[in-house]
Amino acid sequence: MSEPHAPTSEQLALLREAARPQRKEPAGATGTDTTDDAAPASKPDLVAVVWPMLEVPHLDREFEYTVPEEMRDDIAVGVAVKVRFKAQQITGYVVALREQAEFSGTLRPIQRVISSQVVLTPHVWELARAVAARDAGNVSDVLRLAIPPRHARAEAALDARDEKAAASERADVVAVGETADASDTTAADGSPGAPSDGERSESEPAEPAGAAVDEASSAWRYYGGGLSLLKHIADGEGPRASWNVAPGLFGDDAWPGAVAELADAARRSKRGSLVVVPDSRDVERVLEACTALLGRDKVVRLSADQGPQARYTSFLKAVRGEADVVVGTRAAMFAPVKDLGLVVWWDDTDPLHAEPHAPYPHVRDVLRERARLSGAALVSAGPTRSAAVEAWVESRGLVAVDAVARTGAAVVVTGDDRAVERHGPAARARIPAQAWRGATDALAHGPVLVQVPRRGYVPALACARCRTKAACPVCHGPLGLADEGATPTCRWCGHVAHVITCPECGAHELRSLVVGAGRTAEELGRAFPGVPVRRSGAPDVLATVPDTPALVIATPGAEPVAENGYSAAILLDAWALLDRAGLDSSERALTHWSTAAGLVRGAADGGAVYLCGVPRHVPFPSVEALVRAAPRWFAERELAERAEVGLPPVVRMAALEGPRRAAQDVADEVSRRANDDGVPLDVLGPLPLGRRHMFDRATGRSNDDDPKVRYLVRWNDPGAPEPPKLLRGVQAARSAAREPVVTLRLDPMLDGLA
Repeated sequence: MSEPHAPTSEQLALLREAARPQRKEPAGATGTDTTDDAAPASKPDLVAVVWPMLEVPHLDREFEYTVPEEMRDDIAVGVAVKVRFKAQQITGYVVALREQAEFSGTLRPIQRVISSQVVLTPHVWELARAVAARDAGNVSDVLRLAIPPRHARAEAALDARDEKAAASERADVVAVGETADASDTTAADGSPGAPSDGERSESEPAEPAGAAVDEASSAWRYYGGGLSLLKHIADGEGPRASWNVAPGLFGDDAWPGAVAELADAARRSKRGSLVVVPDSRDVERVLEACTALLGRDKVVRLSADQGPQARYTSFLKAVRGEADVVVGTRAAMFAPVKDLGLVVWWDDTDPLHAEPHAPYPHVRDVLRERARLSGAALVSAGPTRSAAVEAWVESRGLVAVDAVARTGAAVVVTGDDRAVERHGPAARARIPAQAWRGATDALAHGPVLVQVPRRGYVPALACARCRTKAACPVCHGPLGLADEGATPTCRWCGHVAHVITCPECGAHELRSLVVGAGRTAEELGRAFPGVPVRRSGAPDVLATVPDTPALVIATPGAEPVAENGYSAAILLDAWALLDRAGLDSSERALTHWSTAAGLVRGAADGGAVYLCGVPRHVPFPSVEALVRAAPRWFAERELAERAEVGLPPVVRMAALEGPRRAAQDVADEVSRRANDDGVPLDVLGPLPLGRRHMFDRATGRSNDDDPKVRYLVRWNDPGAPEPPKLLRGVQAARSAAREPVVTLRLDPMLDGLA
C-alpha cells in the first residue's frame, strides 16, 4: 500500500532506453549460439498440486496434475483451473507447483486454466485449512465461502481499466522524459539540483498516509484506553480489544466514525483493514464514515447482496491490493485484504454472523484466526459483550475498552408496584400509562422509537376460551394473521386454516396471542392522530428517519437512525424476548434493547427509554444490566453461570443432526473412537429436533417414520484439536464407505429443540 513516487532520473533513462527500437544483431554477434543445429533447452516437467472442489469428506485433499506446455504462461499458485476427476470436470485451485511429482503413477493433465488471475492468496489458503480443522469441515467448503464465483465480465472490465491507466502512465513517463532531456537538473557548482515536486530525496521522510489523530475531536476520547488503542495500531502493532460502544453518541462520535478512525490508523502503518458487520444497513453506515475519512477509492464494499458482477469486482480490487479497507457482511470475512493489519466486527451476538453453510464458521472465530495468522490488530465491538468475548477478556486475550462516563438515556422499567399505585390498571397495559405520557411529551421534541419484538400483524393465535396456542393441523406450526380480517395461516407450511377446533375445549373462536409490528403501528396511528407513523422491518427496512416528530415502529435489528437521536424509545413486550428458548436468549434480549437505547439522546438532553412487559417478581440480569448500563457486569455474570453448569464457551460442543438411525450410528462410532484413542469427550442425547424439523416443505409430507434428532458432543478444552479431528475422521470414513453422513456443526446455536 505504498504511495506512488515520481520516476527518478535513472529510471527515466532506463525507460527511454527501453523505448528505443532495438537493432537486430547478426547471428553470433552476441556470443549466443544461433546455428541451425543448436537445440532449444527443454523445460523441466511442471506438476500442479490442485485442491479440487469436491463435496465428499474422504476426497477433501490435494491431487497432482501435469501442466501442459501451452498453459505454463498462465499457471500460478492461487489460480483456478478445471481438472478431470473420474468422469467429471471439476473446478480446483492450484496450491503449489513442483518440478517432480510425488505420486508414482500416471498423472492427468490440467484441462484448462480458468483465468490467470490469482484468487487464492497464501494467507487465505492457510486460513481455509485452519478454519476447516477447527470446525471439522472440508477445506473445499471453506474455499467456496472464501472465493466468490468468477464473473468474466467483471474481470475483463477491470483489466481494460488497468490497461488504459497503464497506457496513460506510459505516455506521461515519455512526456516527463522528454522534459528531463531538455532541462539540466545539475546546479552551477556541479552539485545535484533540488528535486522536483514529484520527486523525494532519499533523506526526505515519507509523508504519513493519514493525518495525526486530533484527540479533542476523536470519537475515542469517550473511552478509557481508546486513544492509546489508535496509537498502537498506527505504530504497526497488533493490539486486541473488546470495545463496548457508549450509547447516545451521534454524528462523527457514533460507532461507525470510531471504526473509520481505526481503519485510518491502520492505513498510517501501511496496512489494510477488514470490517465485518451483520447487515447491509450497517455496511452503509461504516462505508460512509470510512469514505469520508479515507477517500472513496480506498474503500470497497463486499457483501452477498451486491450481485455477482459487483461482488466479484470488489473481490478483485481486494485481491489486487487496490483497497485499504474492505467493509462487508459475513461474506467478507475471508476477503483477501493486502497487508492485513486490522480486523473489526460489530455485534458478534447477532445470528447473522453465523454462516449457514458447511462448515458453519462464525465471523468472530474466522477473524480471530486471521489476526493470529497475520499479527493484525483485532477489535470486537458492540453495544454489549457476548459470553464468548468475555471469556477471551478474562483469559487476557483481549483488553476491555469501555466508556469513561455514562452518556446514554435514562431507562425506566414500567409496570412496577409504584406505577400501579399511581396509575392503577393502566400501569400494566401493553403500553403502560407511564410510557404513554413519556411518548406524548417526547413527540414535541423529535421522533419516538417503538421497538416490537415480533414482525407481522398477529404472528400467533390462541383459543379464545382456554388460551391454548392454535396450531396448524398439517405440520403443527403456529397460526397467525397476515392482516386485519385475514384467514389464519400457518407460518411454516402456508396452510390456510378456514376452520379451527381447539383440541382442549372444542371452541372455534381465536384471539391474538402475540401482537406484531403491523398491528402495533395500526393501533398507535389511531391513538396519535396527526402524527406520522413510519414502519421499519423486513422486507422494508429504513436506514434513517428525519429529525422531526414521528412514531417509528421497528422490529429488533431494523431500527433506523435519527440524525440527532430519538427523543424517547418504548421497548414493548419484553417478555417475548426473555421467554425465547435458547442459551443466548438473555444475551440477545440485552443486545436488542441496548441497540435501541443507544439511538436515543442522552439523559442530559432529555432522552428516556421505557421498557414495557417485564414479568413481575422475577429478577432478570439482562433488565438490571440495561437499567445500570452495565453490559460488562452482565457478561461476567453470564460466563460464570455457564461455567457452573458446563456450557459454551467454557466448554466446546458439536451437534450431530440427522435421521435417528444415522445419527445414532455416528454417535456410537464417535464414542467408540474416543474411548480407543483416549480423547476426553461426552456424547449427550438424542434430543428431538421438534415437529418443525419433521415437516418437509418440498414434499408437503411429515417425516414421522424416521424423525430427525440431535446428539451433542462435549469436551472441556475449547482449544483442543483432537475432538474436531476425531469427528472429521468419522465423517470421512462413513463417506468412503458410502454410508449416510449427518450434519456436523461445531459451536451450534443451542436454541430450543421442542
